[in-house]
Amino acid sequence: MSARNLSNVSKKRHEGAKKHPSQSQQSPTKAGFKHQVFERVAGLIRESDCDEAVEVLRTAGFDIQIRNALGVCLMRAGRAEEAVAVFRQFVLSADGVSEKREICNAYKRNFATALLIKGSPNGALSVLRDTREPEHPMAVCISAAIRNWGKSLPWWPRFNWTVSMLEPANCHVPLDFEPGELDFEIVAPIPA
Repeated sequence: MSARNLSNVSKKRHEGAKKHPSQSQQSPTKAGFKHQVFERVAGLIRESDCDEAVEVLRTAGFDIQIRNALGVCLMRAGRAEEAVAVFRQFVLSADGVSEKREICNAYKRNFATALLIKGSPNGALSVLRDTREPEHPMAVCISAAIRNWGKSLPWWPRFNWTVSMLEPANCHVPLDFEPGELDFEIVAPIPA
């Protein structure tokens, strides 16, 4: 191949590597994509459509913030078993027993809330103790819900819970707060 042809091939490759301005706008960065997903999910949560938000988040990838939002939306959709499974994937270490130290406490509190909704107040308290933030507003709400539930139990189950931390079968702890902490705001749109 002559030097001239080689130069033209090299020039075409270089021109082909340039992106048209509209092409760069069509392929958002990872952060931009995540922002778009969170905007969409926030809108769905505002509309109380957590099931649709779950579907959006399931296809959005495995970023830890996306997985956290998925777990929160599953809780809010009443799907506690699935939420617990999602949080276990990134809150617990490979042994499946201990929690990862590098995971932020908000995600651990979300895991505790999912366990609580699933019917495991003892598990929720165990996770909350690991956060070492008993005064955090969400930790206070979770602890208060468990305390109120314990006081509402009939005598024998209350005794078992108080003395041995034995949970009654099929227990349900009522929540008086919106479950889950998200990494983004759910703000109502400003009317035009």
